[in-house]
Parts: sequence; structure tokens; C-alpha cells
Amino acid sequence: MSDIVKDLTEYRIRGIEKAEIEFYESLTRTLDRIEDQVISLASKELPTQAGQLMQLQSAVALRPKIKSILDKEYLPFADRVVRKGFGEQAKRVERQFKTLGIIPPEFQELTKSDLSLIKNLKQQYFTQFKDVSNNFTRILSDKVYQNTLVGNSFVELEEELRQSINGIYSTSNDPAVNRLVNYVKRNQDNPLLKARVDSAIKLLQSKYARTRTGENMRRYAGQILNDSLRDFDATLNLNKAKDAGLKFVKYYGDVIGTTRDLCRRMINGDLNKRKNGVFSIDEIKQIWRSRTWSGKKSGNPLTVRGGYNCRHQFSYVNPDWYEEDGEESEILKPIKKPTISKTVLATSLARQIKIKDMKIEKTSINQANLQRTISESAKDKRYLTYTRFGQTLPLSRYNTSGVGTVNLRGMSDKASSMIATVVKELNELADKYNVPRIREITASRRMRAIASMGDGMMNVNPKYFENVLNAKVATNMIREDNLSNFKLGTDVSKEIVKYKRRLTLEEYRRIKATHIRPHNGFNYFTDELDKVRNVLYHEFGHQIHQMRFIEKADVIKEYLESQYSFVSPIEKKLASIRIKGTSSTRYSETNTKEWFAENFALYAMDKKDLVDPNFIKFFESEVM
Repeated sequence: MSDIVKDLTEYRIRGIEKAEIEFYESLTRTLDRIEDQVISLASKELPTQAGQLMQLQSAVALRPKIKSILDKEYLPFADRVVRKGFGEQAKRVERQFKTLGIIPPEFQELTKSDLSLIKNLKQQYFTQFKDVSNNFTRILSDKVYQNTLVGNSFVELEEELRQSINGIYSTSNDPAVNRLVNYVKRNQDNPLLKARVDSAIKLLQSKYARTRTGENMRRYAGQILNDSLRDFDATLNLNKAKDAGLKFVKYYGDVIGTTRDLCRRMINGDLNKRKNGVFSIDEIKQIWRSRTWSGKKSGNPLTVRGGYNCRHQFSYVNPDWYEEDGEESEILKPIKKPTISKTVLATSLARQIKIKDMKIEKTSINQANLQRTISESAKDKRYLTYTRFGQTLPLSRYNTSGVGTVNLRGMSDKASSMIATVVKELNELADKYNVPRIREITASRRMRAIASMGDGMMNVNPKYFENVLNAKVATNMIREDNLSNFKLGTDVSKEIVKYKRRLTLEEYRRIKATHIRPHNGFNYFTDELDKVRNVLYHEFGHQIHQMRFIEKADVIKEYLESQYSFVSPIEKKLASIRIKGTSSTRYSETNTKEWFAENFALYAMDKKDLVDPNFIKFFESEVM
């Protein structure tokens, strides 16, 4: 069915989604800075005795300083959302009316009335963002005061402050609790899973009497970010429709597993009396008044739509634009269909996009873009150098001939785009765990492994990245998917993990029959980009155990003295770790470094139900 209005509405919706991803990345960075600064402030200005907090006067004095941090970091973020985000969405709404071109010309562009509304909406939503800042200034200050009042330790205060800002959850000895907590943490900011997350929280609070999922600044700010962009679009769209005299609507958006029943039936046309999917405004109001559902918001249904985190939108139409069967009438057919991209390139640790949302660029473009990033990363002073014949050269335990370069020759556009996309996340991981960003990427078909990492120099095998989901070739990443339902804690003592390389067919079948776990962590993922992400996260795990704490003076001294035989601080501690039978992949039993990398990749991708509890304990105590 031809429907140009649908195309234009999806253009608006995709614009919102793109802005949401961009601003959520910014929100994540903002809250991380706030968390670091608040903790640093508290550690410097709150006196302790025998590890316990004291002096209520100091606790009270911290309140204006906490407010100053939030005002400095959070309010500029809010200002960018309402200025840039709202401004760009207003242009998309204007484009819809201008493209249609069949309403009075004076209403096709933004009018004085529209501009006045936009100004008021910006002020309104900025106030909502500001309220979050004020509220959490009070919450964080109260945490400081209460913990000082009862003489808690600084460690206890730090945990509460971090939880209140970013929602950090502690672990439990109860596996059922951990699964629920991990599910909430992994999906709390996904509006598509809100109903399931709420159910998990209720179960935690009622059955297990746990409240560690608590309220936090990230959740509130993320909620306002999601709803403000969509409510703004809906409100401005309604205002322009009133001016243009449009009194009928069609409802658009994706229908997925978690779509509310009302939205699903609206989009599918189950509730309207006409076959063409057109509703009158009065019909919409009657439908909304007569029904209740989870997440329903008060207000005008044309602006609040399905409620909190609703991702659907109305578009205003004239019934004369459609035939009875829903086809466009002759009025709409002459209008040129707009070119609307549905691809999204932006990705982040907080919002890891899937393959369907990834923009595919030419390999040459990906190489050029990555080269700028890698060249800059190679200058990180934590990467040691030495001088030879007046020339400064990189120092490493490994071959340094490619330092500062990117070589993706021979890779397909899709494969190189996957690499380029995930590298953005690797840079975030580097910043998060205080290690240098990677300083080399080289594609090599000569290597036997899928990828490798050595002191910031990453090699990838194009053969694997070209055929991620192709089961007909040997170099793919879907092997042993039949084992991907493995649950941590299952007895794997009878698995044969290590064996000689050359096997008879009988030996191979006997060994394979013992396997309970998949060989690699990427077997737990079905999305093509997620598989690649897991591989590159694994390699970045090696970067962490190789380079963490490398900037310390005693470590540098040891490095310079030993160089090729150097063992990093994390690697020394790894030597005492017992790895046999404790992880969810067989490859993790190769050695402690692979154990670290395999578990890190799952940990960083929020698959904590598959992460060795020993790794979590080690990582959070020795690395973080």
C-alpha cells in the first residue's frame, strides 16, 4: 500500500531515534563525570576516623558544592537537548507539511504561533530537566548527611552515591536475585522492555525484598530525554495541524513484541471504523477515554500517545487523501516520495546498536575516519617510547611496525563498517577503565585467529568478519550455537577441552559429544554486529590486563628494565586465579589471560549471568 504520509512520519520518528542515541551518549558521559566529581569531592572534604565518617558540619557544607557540580555538568546537557534536539525536530515537522504541499501555503512553514509554542516547550522541558538536577542535589546531599549521622564507612557512602547517580547494583549469593538484578541493569534504559523491567523490579521488591534496583539520576533523566523529544514532536505537529484545518489522523510506528496492545491495534487498523486507517480526533479521544493500560499518561492523547516511552506518532490527514482500501488517492500520488534514511551510525556502551541500524560506508571512508582516531590515540603518553638516532620510536613487547596506522585493505564495506562502529565503543571502554585507546588496526588474512591484541595493536582476520553468519564456510561465527543455552553453574567436569590438533573423525565426534559449553562468547549472540562486538570486546579485554596501571612510576621502571619479559600488574595477579570449569566458554580455559578476555567481553555486553563470579570479584576489586 502506498502511503507517503507514513514515509514522512517515519522520517520524523527516525530523526527522534537518532537524536535519542546521540543525546543518550552525551548523558552517559555527563553522569559519569558527575559521579567521579561527587565521589572525589566527598573523599577530599569528609573527614573519617578509622574508616568511619564524622563531622556533620562537613556533610552539610557539601550540599552547595554538589549543586555546583550538577549545575556545571548536567544543565548544559539539558540545554543542548532542548535547543539542538527540539530545533532539529521542528525542522522535520516543517518538512512533512512542506512536502505534502496540499495545505494552505501559509501553514506549510513554521508560523509565529509555531515559533512561540517551540519557545514555550523548550522552557517547559528544560524546567523538567532542571527539576531532576535539583531533586538529586537533595538526594545526594541527604545520602551524605545520613551516612555521616550514623557513622557509616566512606565505602558505604560511595556505594549509595554511585547507585543514586548511575544505578550501580551489588551482587547477591542468590542466583535468582542476580539474574533479575542483571536483567534490570541491562535493560532499564530500553523503553521497549519497560513493562518487563518493571515486572522484574516488582518481583525483586516483593518476593526477594530487594531494593537495589532503586531510583537513580540516569533513569529519571533518560525518561525525560525519551519522552520530551517525542512529546515535543507530537505537540508541534498538533499545533500545525490545527492551523491547517486537519481534523483526522493516522497512527504510525514499528510493532514489536513489547508494543502495547492499544498501539498495536491502532496501527493494525483493528479499532477504526474505516478500512483506510483514518481516525477522527473525536474517535481518538473516545478510544483513549474508554481504555486503561500500563504506562498510560494523563493529558491530550494526541500528544501523550501510548504513554511513557511510547515510540509511535500521529500524523494529521484529510480523509479525501485516501481510498476506501487505504490506497492514496489521486491527490497524493503526484507528490514526490521523500528520500529517508533509516540507518543509524551512532552507537555507545549505553546504547549498542544492532546490525539493522548500522550505516555501511565504503572501506576507504572507514579507514580514513579510523586513521584520524588511531593517529591521535597513538600519541597517548602511557604508551612508552625510546629514542634511537634522534628518532622517537614506540616501545612494546610486540611488533611496533604498524603503530599509529590503520590497514583495512581487502575488507568488504560491511565488514569494515562493523569494525569502525565498534571501535567507537572500544574508545569509551578505554576511557572508562583508564587504559590507552588502541593505536593500531591491521587486517591480515595470514593469521590463524579471528583477532589479536598486543599493547594497543589490534589485528583482525577479514576471513571471519566477511562471513559472520554464513554457515557454509569454515570461517564463520555461528559454530556450536546449539550450545548457547548453557547456564553458569552446570557441571562441565567431563568436558574434553584440550586435545591434539589432528584428530580422526571418530576422535572428533567423541570429543564433540562431551561439549556442554560453546567454544567462544560470541556463540551467545545472534545479531551479526553483536558477534563482532563480542570478538573486539574480547580483544580489548587483553588491552586492559596488558595496559592497566602502566602509567605508575614503579611499573614504568620495571617495563623499561625487562621490556619483552615484562609482566603487567594485572597479569601478575591473574597467575593465582583458578579457571578450570568456572566460565561459560571452553576457550576461557586456555589460560588466565583468555579467561580474563572472554569474561570481560560478556561482562561489558551486560551478559553478567554468563560471567564467572570469580571474574566479577577480581575485576571490580583489582581493575576498577
